[in-house]
Amino acid sequence: MTNGGVYMVFARGSGEHLNDLRAHEFYKDVRSVLNRPPRLVNTNWVEVGNEDGDVPVDMNIEPWNYGGAPPQPNDSGEYPAVGWADWGVLTGMDGYYNSVWKGVDELTAHLNDRANRCPKESIVVGGYSQGAEVVGYAMMSISDYTRSHIGYVALYGDPRATACSSGEGVSVPWRRGSASCALGSLKTRNPYTPSALNNRTGSWCDKWDGVCTGKAGYIPPSPASSHGSAYQDLWIADSANEIANRSLDKLNQLNPNSTPFSLPSYTITPPDTSPGSPAAPPPPPTITHVKRTLAPDGTTHEVYASTKSSVTEAWWHPGGDGVHTDEIIHISQDNIVGFDKVNEPDGTTQSLYTAVPDGVWETWWRPGDGVHHNKIVTGLSGVRQVIADPQQESAGYTHRLYVLAQDGPYEVWWRDGGDGVHVSHLDSINGPVTMTKSKGPDGTEQLYVATPTWVYELWWHPGENSVHTGTIINITQGDIRSLSKGENLPDGGQLLYTGTSTTAWQSYWLNSAPSHGTIATGQANAMQIKKTTYNGVHELYLATSDHVQEYWWNGSSSGGGELIRISQNNITSFDKSNDGAAQQVYTASGDLVYETWWAAGISPSSSVLFKVDR
Repeated sequence: MTNGGVYMVFARGSGEHLNDLRAHEFYKDVRSVLNRPPRLVNTNWVEVGNEDGDVPVDMNIEPWNYGGAPPQPNDSGEYPAVGWADWGVLTGMDGYYNSVWKGVDELTAHLNDRANRCPKESIVVGGYSQGAEVVGYAMMSISDYTRSHIGYVALYGDPRATACSSGEGVSVPWRRGSASCALGSLKTRNPYTPSALNNRTGSWCDKWDGVCTGKAGYIPPSPASSHGSAYQDLWIADSANEIANRSLDKLNQLNPNSTPFSLPSYTITPPDTSPGSPAAPPPPPTITHVKRTLAPDGTTHEVYASTKSSVTEAWWHPGGDGVHTDEIIHISQDNIVGFDKVNEPDGTTQSLYTAVPDGVWETWWRPGDGVHHNKIVTGLSGVRQVIADPQQESAGYTHRLYVLAQDGPYEVWWRDGGDGVHVSHLDSINGPVTMTKSKGPDGTEQLYVATPTWVYELWWHPGENSVHTGTIINITQGDIRSLSKGENLPDGGQLLYTGTSTTAWQSYWLNSAPSHGTIATGQANAMQIKKTTYNGVHELYLATSDHVQEYWWNGSSSGGGELIRISQNNITSFDKSNDGAAQQVYTASGDLVYETWWAAGISPSSSVLFKVDR
């Protein structure tokens, strides 16, 4: 067959052979509908890993009748669909992702070639599990011309599923199956599908399948998981009429001078939205922390936002194609308490440190090397916060973290290729609430730790084994919430800012005990402060639950104003940055991050930058 007809391509799941259960069911069910009398449609079939057809596969043989020698790809360059044992779960899933990207490259090249050689064919692409991830990324990689020949994309049990509506009227046109909220176990893919294929894509996710819902209790080998049965037993058959309808519609479009094929009717099975469903939409997530950074290239803007369950990265190029989002890490226990992010000195690697109650996860990535996760700190109790403060030392580049636990701060350090991760308890401070790290005018390392009533200074000289402790301020009100260390002054003086629910305090010292004053008073539910300096002007930013306020001073001049107000009264965090002449504040409100920017002579303007999925 040269032109016309429907060309069917399928990508199998992890550890599956050619013509395995899902591929066989897909082949049988979709062809049955395509050729339901009086229709007779030319169809061709191929599987990723055997596009060259050099492995004979008789699709009339039931998968369970192969015995001990089922058909497998015979070329090392073909998609292997590696099984769990070869995923490399202890090495960043490198085996799995090598398999996925081999499949993506193979499928992309094959589809581009096929569309060019057979311009009147409607192409149907299906994928299950690992194969669904292969297909999803291949749809991003094929040419626009090839995309215009796609009749339908059918995904089953996709570990990158991105289909969840929290009841806000958000349309997810590809959502199929019984799961009303599917946020894949291997993070979501954004965009999930090219916009041109939004209405020609279906992603079937069963409510008991943790691979696509992201629910840890329903991921194989859990006996409660339906991942290994639901699709060949139910959802592939459920999808066949829709696949046939859309693929024949595309075939008619590509062959306008031929007699059009009749289109089979179909209905979409609604998801199970009952509160008892294991994949019911969760409550909208609440962002707890936000941080603005630049990527190692110095031009890509990044904002990171954490909820209890994930850390999401938003990135964009000024003047580029908009804001892109990626989920960097998902913690199924829903117990993230904070994070920090740094760029490493090699100029390409980025590292994220995510704090959970008993320790810290390290996530690192660089172009072409995927995302790697490892829990590097364990065994602590009541962790509240993590600060990343790597140092270039005489012994080499040293990764260094400060972790605030219920019994006080810990220092964590290691060197690449060294003797492991070292953890030391800096001091016993019971019930701390927050901390901030800085350096003194003479290079002294400083860590400020706050309890509800006291702010302590821990300081030490580089290379010194002893840690000294003193007090900075006592606030009997007993509701200290945040700290921010100001820049060291030219005369060697130091400034520390302490925020309570009503007041922002300034502490100053130079060769004597600290003196204290207030910058802001009479606040209601103030939660965070941050001190910066911009063009020699001192700036203090203060967030309450409904607005972010700026206070500034320079010598005898001072002023300030409200930067953003959120009527929902749900601000939880903010960060401040400068880009040349422009200044920005990034404010977390519910599941949204707002960007507020202003410059000399330009009033602050705010808009939603991005929304997190979970």
